[in-house]
Amino acid sequence: MKYRKWIVFALVAIGAIVSQFFVQQRYTSLLQVGSEYQWPVSISRRASWIPSDYLHVTFLGAQGPWMGERAPVEQQEAYVVVVPKPSGLLTVKEVTPNRPDSGEYILARITRYENGIAEFQIPFDRVKVDLSKVNPQFYKGYKGTLLATLKVKDGHGVVTGVYSKGVSIEIAKPGSIEEQERDSRIPLEELGNGDGKITPPVEE
Repeated sequence: MKYRKWIVFALVAIGAIVSQFFVQQRYTSLLQVGSEYQWPVSISRRASWIPSDYLHVTFLGAQGPWMGERAPVEQQEAYVVVVPKPSGLLTVKEVTPNRPDSGEYILARITRYENGIAEFQIPFDRVKVDLSKVNPQFYKGYKGTLLATLKVKDGHGVVTGVYSKGVSIEIAKPGSIEEQERDSRIPLEELGNGDGKITPPVEE
């Protein structure tokens, strides 16, 4: 019995290592060949078990018309068909249970369904940052809208950065509460209608 416990422990450890290896391989592949887009987000710092150099990303406007013959159930896997604006900002065209034959799409899970509209959760919801360079106001009740850059390929993706008014949060400064509230009143569908230029963080 004692040896069986150690064998189970070893198998779990090996499984975790192998899983992490494939996650890292997918991350590297997406960075190299994935198409880059933008999405409005908010960020927060989650539980202590999450590494301190990661922030949680919440995708705003994560909903769209459901195209399935039957109503979806919670946690059902679905495909979010997206269309980029000229600026690179993604807009949701539809949510479907069937994998699209063409175009860009993101694999997600349904969180809510009502009146033909499906709300969903995108699984790649973390961004790696140098937390020592990020103003805590950005992830502690920030009211303005931030834009995340993400790379997407074959339904999978990775968040590569988060920006405030075109500047990386690692070098940006939060605006006043009044400015944040004014930004928050801009409809999501009106975002990304400019040139979409962003400033990458400065490497030291």
